[in-house]
This record gives sequence, C-alpha cells and structure tokens, in this order.
Amino acid sequence: MTTNKELADLFRWCEDIGQFATDRPINDTLNHQGSCVHKTKFCSNTCFNNKLYKLYPKMHDRDDRVESIWQNLDPFSVKPFLKRKRKQTKRVRLKTRGEAFANIADVFKVKEMVEDNPDTAWWVPTRAWRDPHLKTLIEIFLFPIKNIAINASVDPSNTTEEWKMLEDTGWNIMYYGDDTLTHSPATEKKVFLCPKTHKKLKGHCDTCKAGCFSQLTIQRQQIVHLSQH
Repeated sequence: MTTNKELADLFRWCEDIGQFATDRPINDTLNHQGSCVHKTKFCSNTCFNNKLYKLYPKMHDRDDRVESIWQNLDPFSVKPFLKRKRKQTKRVRLKTRGEAFANIADVFKVKEMVEDNPDTAWWVPTRAWRDPHLKTLIEIFLFPIKNIAINASVDPSNTTEEWKMLEDTGWNIMYYGDDTLTHSPATEKKVFLCPKTHKKLKGHCDTCKAGCFSQLTIQRQQIVHLSQH
C-alpha cells in the first residue's frame, strides 16, 4: 500500500488551478524514462517546463521521486488519502507536467483510481491519442467512466486530418500554440477561450464548467483554446 507520506509527495496542491495535481518527468532522468513519449516537435520546442527546470533544478529530483511513487502506486490507497485533505478534492488533475498515459499500464492504473473515487472529477490532458493502440484503450475503458474528463492535447503541428479524427471519435480537445485560432481547422467548430489563461483568472479551473470539464458538466464536446504563455 502506498504510504500517506508518498501520496502527499505525489499529490501537490497547485494554487494556479485550484486543485491537487500530479507530475511526471518530461525527459529521461537517472532512474526513469521521461513520460512525454507522445509529444510533437512543437511541444518539445515550446514546453514551458524546460524553463522551469532551469529556474528550479530541484524539480528534476522531485519528478524522479514521484515517478517512482507513481510506478508503484496502489490506486486504492488514494481514496482515504483524499478524504483527509482540507482543501477541495472534487477536482484533481493528472498531470500538470508529463504524460498520464505513457503506456498501457497507466491506462488501467488510472481506471482503477478514478472508479474508486467517484466523488472526484479527474482532469487528464493527454497526447496519448497519437498512439493508435492507447487511443483505442482510452476510448474503450476510460470514456464510459462518468467522472473523468480527458482532453486531447493538440498544437499547430497537428494536421487537419488529426483534428477531424479526434472530433469524429468524441474527444474533447485542448489546443495551445496560436492565439489567432478561432475555429477547428477540420470542422469550423468554434473554440472555447479558456478563462483561466485568456482572462488570467487564477484558480478558475476549480469551478469552470464550459471548458475542459464540459463533457462532465454540460455534456458537450468542446475545443478549449489556451492562450500562449
């Protein structure tokens, strides 16, 4: 069973989004392979975490440490841990840094954890849709769960065909990289401007209903547009 000390390290309070969140290494470390195995070249070149690693070198150590916790996580130890937290746990994000679904094992680990915590809405931006096998597994095993909000992360390097594939298969989309984008390049569907990034509403992710959590709150497929940093 994962200890409370380990869980307190894994789940950090993120003031910026008003939620507990988890992280993973984005690049290879001494002990672990980086989790961002589905990234695009654009993502690699613009990732703000690379700047943070330079500013805060100890982030490397923490990410390496929490990756070990994640690899050995007992998903059923999370529920009692969250119940003891004083800050809100009705929404939790996987991951603010790194990829939630680096491999097949991650899909089923998340499935067990999410199903065991039905009172928490789990927010999961991901590029795992770029792996056809993982995309299918996520659609089969995670899409039916009513308390998980999965967002396909895309950027200007993704093709019109990829946009159409995601929209046709029911994925919520989270877009970043060009503030002038107003509509889907595939379907002309209008984008939803993220209030947290466009209006600088710190902590708004805790209460937003029309954006990344839209499929849980208003039952609507949405294209969420994040402003550039």
